[in-house]
Amino acid sequence: MNIVLTGFMASGKTAISKALNKLLSSYNLVDTDALIEDRMSMTINDIFSEYGEKEFRKIEHEIICEVAKTDNTIISTGGGVVLNKSNVYELRKNGIIVNLSPDFETIKERLDNARATRPLLKDSDIDEIYERYVSRLPFYDDCDIKIQVSNKHNPQYFAKNIIKNLELIQK
Repeated sequence: MNIVLTGFMASGKTAISKALNKLLSSYNLVDTDALIEDRMSMTINDIFSEYGEKEFRKIEHEIICEVAKTDNTIISTGGGVVLNKSNVYELRKNGIIVNLSPDFETIKERLDNARATRPLLKDSDIDEIYERYVSRLPFYDDCDIKIQVSNKHNPQYFAKNIIKNLELIQK
């Protein structure tokens, strides 16, 4: 069984997946955005600039299909992975989908750091980011576990919360 983390940009997927991996050391950890960058030998920003979002989403789907076949893996996904129902279908075959769900105030607090590495945030104003956030909420709701995240706790706190929820599901 895999543990799949989904969530909007800057929701904490990378940090929480690393904390979760420390607690579940028998699990492998993969970050789909990092795998995409490795495959393309360029950053996500460069992929968007050179090839566009459509090509990025195609490569992302290929990566999702590959990692979905693994076992005992914590999979940290990109913020838009849930927009393709095929991605969710593949990930759910052997995975529990955990949505990290910050409110928009939390996202706003994290935006300065997030803008540097996320092409869909780079040139967007706060209203555009909010519209994207709201439009994706129904996609994020297609999950097995929803974890409310905030800046009030550290990633280890949320990782422990995920493990507690997984234990409840598996009973």
